[in-house]
Amino acid sequence: MDTSKIHKDKMKYEYACQIADWKYEGEYSVYNMPSLDEMKNKGYSILNKDKANNYICYLIDNEVIAYVNMKDMNNKKIFIGIGLKPKYCGKGNGNYFLNDSLKEIKKRFNGYIIYLEVRSWNKRAIKSYEKIGFKIVSSEIKKDRNGNDSEFIIMEY
Repeated sequence: MDTSKIHKDKMKYEYACQIADWKYEGEYSVYNMPSLDEMKNKGYSILNKDKANNYICYLIDNEVIAYVNMKDMNNKKIFIGIGLKPKYCGKGNGNYFLNDSLKEIKKRFNGYIIYLEVRSWNKRAIKSYEKIGFKIVSSEIKKDRNGNDSEFIIMEY
C-alpha cells in the first residue's frame, strides 16, 4: 500500500456510510456494522457530529480505508477501536494506521493509558497489537454489540 496517498480527516456522514457497507467474511463477520438505519436508531457515535473529532479516518481519494475511534473514559484512560476496510485486512496494513493514530492520541491525551479490547480468537489482531507494543492485561466475557457473550482480551499500550 502506498501510504503517500493517504490523508486523514475527522468522521463525516459520508464516511460512516462507507464503513456501514464494509462486509467481513467468516468469523470476522462479527465486525460487520449494522445498517445505517439501525445505527441511527441506536445512536451510534460514528453518526454523531459532536463526536466527529473522536475519529481519525484514513482515506485514499475519498475512499475510507481505515478509521480509529478514541473514547476518553474520564479516568486518564483512552479506549481505542480500529476498523480496517476488509480488502486491506491480513496484509500488515493495520500496523501503519495504529502507529499513526497512537501519535495523534499521545498529542491529544498526554499521559493517558491507551487501551483496546479484541476478541480472544482474533489472533491476527492480537499479534499485530503486540508487535506495536500493546500488552495483554486481562480478559473478560461480555456482551458484544449483537448481544452475544464473547471473550475479549484487554490490552494496554
